[in-house]
Amino acid sequence: MIAVDVTLVILFILAALYSGGMTAIAQLRARGPRTAARTGAVTAVVVAASLFLMVLLAHVTVPLAVVGAGVFSAAATYWTLAADLGRARATATAIGMGILIALCFLGVAHLAVLALIGAAGVYQVIRLFLRTRPALLVMGGTFGGLLAASVAVFVVALATM
Repeated sequence: MIAVDVTLVILFILAALYSGGMTAIAQLRARGPRTAARTGAVTAVVVAASLFLMVLLAHVTVPLAVVGAGVFSAAATYWTLAADLGRARATATAIGMGILIALCFLGVAHLAVLALIGAAGVYQVIRLFLRTRPALLVMGGTFGGLLAASVAVFVVALATM
C-alpha cells in the first residue's frame, strides 16, 4: 500500500511540474521569462494542491472526490480556453469537460484528471503554432488517447491484483 501511495505522490508532482512547465513555455514569448516562470510556478502549485485535495476528499467520501475532480477539471478547462474561445464558449466547454471528467473519474479515478492535464498542456504549446480550431482538435485527440491509455493502465492494474 505504501508503494502505491509513493507512486501516486510522484505522479502528482510530475503532473504539477509538467503543467507549470507547459504554462511557462506557452507564456514565455508574450510575457517574458520572469513572468512566465512565475505563472508556471503558480500553476504547478495550484495543480499539485488540487490533486492532493482530491485524494484527501477521496479519503472522506468518494462522491466528494468525484465532485472535486469535476470542479477542478472545469476550472482548468475554462482557464486554458477562455482567452481563445471567449467566456461563453469556454464556460460551456468547461462544464461539459467537468461532467465528462467526473464520470470518467468513477472508472479510472485520478488518471482521468491527469489525462486532462496532459491534453491542456499540449493545447497551450500547440496553440503557439496553430490556430484555435486545429489546436482544439489536437487537444481532443490527445485527451482521448490519454484517457484510453488511462483505462488500459487501470485494467492492467486490476488484472494484476
